[in-house]
Amino acid sequence: MEAKESTGSVAPAERHAGWNELFFDLVVVAGAGQLARLLHDGPQPADLALYAVVYLAFWTTWAGFAVYGDIAASETRVRTLLIAMFGMAVMAASVHTVQSSHATAFVIAYVALRWQAGQVWRRGSIVVDWPLAQFGAGAVPWLVSLFVDTPLRYWLWALGIALDIVTLLVSTRERTLRRAGERAARRRDGRPPPGPAHGPVAEPPRLGESRIDAAHMGERLGLYVIIVLGEGVIQIIDAASERDGWDRPLAATGLGAFGLLAAVCTLSLLYGTNGIPHLRKGALAPRLAMLLHAVMTGFLVALATALGSAVAHVDDVLPKGQHWLLCGAMAGYFAAGLVAALPLADRSDQIWLLGWALPCVAVSVALAPLGVGLPAWATIWILVALVCWQIAYDPGAPGAGPSGRRWRRIRRSVPRVA
Repeated sequence: MEAKESTGSVAPAERHAGWNELFFDLVVVAGAGQLARLLHDGPQPADLALYAVVYLAFWTTWAGFAVYGDIAASETRVRTLLIAMFGMAVMAASVHTVQSSHATAFVIAYVALRWQAGQVWRRGSIVVDWPLAQFGAGAVPWLVSLFVDTPLRYWLWALGIALDIVTLLVSTRERTLRRAGERAARRRDGRPPPGPAHGPVAEPPRLGESRIDAAHMGERLGLYVIIVLGEGVIQIIDAASERDGWDRPLAATGLGAFGLLAAVCTLSLLYGTNGIPHLRKGALAPRLAMLLHAVMTGFLVALATALGSAVAHVDDVLPKGQHWLLCGAMAGYFAAGLVAALPLADRSDQIWLLGWALPCVAVSVALAPLGVGLPAWATIWILVALVCWQIAYDPGAPGAGPSGRRWRRIRRSVPRVA
């Protein structure tokens, strides 16, 4: 992400997440736990689709106010964050019955928070790094869904999420500023002319850019990853606490599950940026980095659910649906790391990346159908080995070619932001 420019001769002090922001992030703890419940039974393809839509709605809401706190800094209004926190708590509480009685509550809370996230900015302030602050069209299908029944309601939800994703993909800085300027011009042209009949007309506000603070926002995104991994720890502990006998299979499964979470944390936070493994600083535009973060953390919440199920089934093989969820979540996580590392890599570097990341994606995908009969602990330890391979694999080791050594220097020269 691109940091704000400083005009002074002395570098500004590095910002860290404030107490109000950390308190606001507590709602993510509750939200992750509730979202994981959508995947406990099965899950079937319809469950996965609903989870993806609901999770992205929850994450988008959090991101809108995280960006607000990042840019507003010391001017952040605590009341705004508390209102947003309450609204997200309503969304989290509604998740378990979002297919029935509480769908209306979830939608109203989501639409209201999306509207509020767009109203917190001063007139004329254009958040070029988070286009959804200006373009709220993705919330319209959700509002319309209040007046239709299932399954059309779910298709409208998916349409709203798709509009947000497209907005993040195509809204470059130049396009965002141009569209904002065009809207301001239309509003100015639509005003009545000044005169005795109408009175004086205020000049429209001048447009100004608002940019994300790279280091601070990176810390917030990294903390979000830690919270999601914490949900995995909770799932493991809950499953283990329900067993009367603690035996070797439970020890092997529990230790492997904890090791997998620790390895993912290491790869994401120590070998990446914004909690995304091997993402190089400045490689992606902020809006794209945040979208990739949303996708990756969605896989991590699914991983937490699967690990809890694995500990609960240590005496036999993991149910087929949960086994596929475990392998698919890790394949998605590895794929996110591959996507993050590719943009600024030249041809020789891409060859190294494919040797580093592609085998992990391929083995995870192959393990889904081929490892159905394996005990849960064996599947988990294979996945632990894959993450450790990504951590340990270094083409700059003695005897490596010049391409590997060059990439190694790049990795060491790039500051790492959690």
